[in-house]
Amino acid sequence: MDTLRPAQWAGLALGFALGLYLLSTHLDYFASVMFLGGILLLEILIACLWKYEQRFLVFLIIAFAWAGMHVPLQGPWRIGRWPVLSAGAIVGYMIWFKTPRGGFRLMHLLALFCVSAAFVSATVSQFVQMASLKALSLLLLFLYCATGARLAVLSHEDRFFRGLLFAAEVAVYATAICYFGLGQAIWGNPNSLGAAMSVAVFPILLWGWVSADGPTLRFRRVVVLLLCAYLIRFSMARAAIAAMVIVTVVFCLGLRQYKLLAKATGLVLVMVALAGLLAPAHLSKSLGDLKDEILYKGHKETGVLSSRLSPWDKSVTTIKQHPWFGTGYGTSPTGEDPGLDFGVFASSAESAREHGSSYMTIAEWVGLMGVMPFVALLALTVVNVGRVCVWMNRTADTRHYSVPLAMVIIAGLVHAAFEDWLFAVGYCVCVYFWVCAFVLADLVPAAVAAPTVTFFARPSASPTALGTVVPNR
Repeated sequence: MDTLRPAQWAGLALGFALGLYLLSTHLDYFASVMFLGGILLLEILIACLWKYEQRFLVFLIIAFAWAGMHVPLQGPWRIGRWPVLSAGAIVGYMIWFKTPRGGFRLMHLLALFCVSAAFVSATVSQFVQMASLKALSLLLLFLYCATGARLAVLSHEDRFFRGLLFAAEVAVYATAICYFGLGQAIWGNPNSLGAAMSVAVFPILLWGWVSADGPTLRFRRVVVLLLCAYLIRFSMARAAIAAMVIVTVVFCLGLRQYKLLAKATGLVLVMVALAGLLAPAHLSKSLGDLKDEILYKGHKETGVLSSRLSPWDKSVTTIKQHPWFGTGYGTSPTGEDPGLDFGVFASSAESAREHGSSYMTIAEWVGLMGVMPFVALLALTVVNVGRVCVWMNRTADTRHYSVPLAMVIIAGLVHAAFEDWLFAVGYCVCVYFWVCAFVLADLVPAAVAAPTVTFFARPSASPTALGTVVPNR
């Protein structure tokens, strides 16, 4: 090893002395929980970036889930999730272009158009700075999905999906313990519980159960699957229940598992019949209460969708008032005076309200001109799901890794028709959904894959070659 030169020794000594000086003059910072938390976040972030392809996606999902759950340190993670997403997007982009990878596809071009439309809508927003930051968060999410998420999954499918199945099981058991054992609603309101279980967890567990090898593994997964279904029923969220039912039907019909669908229906009927025999009066009351809670949400006199009609009407009125470029991405002015304490870095009562549908939400945010690339992006996502369903019907094979991704997307699209999260980047289910959607574009089975439309293409193997049929272990 070469010896250090005197100038280098002097630089090291000067740097060490400067560090000691800063440490001695700012010792009070170490008494701040926020400061220590920032250091801890930086250390974890560096560790995850060091093994980017193996660790970062897991860390990103945990950061966003933690920020949305009612658990200790929720507040710091609401701030910390944005540096995590920014680092993931930037580093993923750098790694993607540093080594030979597949080119960007049509889906990524449409995502770029969506980001452009979001920034254009921000310029006409009543809250320009907030809308611009919201559009920036969409850019970071789509950039990460187009690079970092693909790095984490492609060429590592077996490891990724085994880890995803394990994480889904842990999430169900942890949620059940918190809700039924500790009495803690860690997901906040019932709609969030329903979204997490029906979109992020149930499709993965359903696929894992059907494709499991061996009776022991199948029994373990059917137990956690039924527990997940009960948590969805416990949430009383209509969107979540509808997503669960539709995913189950599409999955069984797509795989030509008609007996499985009949058995599932029969099991539900048998459980209802047994409950009726043992306690008929209680069953009648329970079914009545369940019907009122799920279908009418306590507004039986005004109809099934009464809880959604009011926000839908407000959205239609707002779209008529701002037809071309909307109210600004991520902002929906309510007419209230923001006042002097209005913040530009987070949504508030003055800039956000319920819309009752993600599709209404994006139409209001970006207007009829800006919504076209979002419609095209969703349409291409549906086409990819359709190709997977066609492949499933032809082969009746569950082992392809595109199958669980397609089921997650189906559940998400159904659920988003009644909730506002699909383009709300700060919500963990939104991040999870778009990661699955972008990865699916590369894993569509080759027999039915669409032609690749590339720009900034690099010479490499076709991404569809990664979608080979592999066993689930």
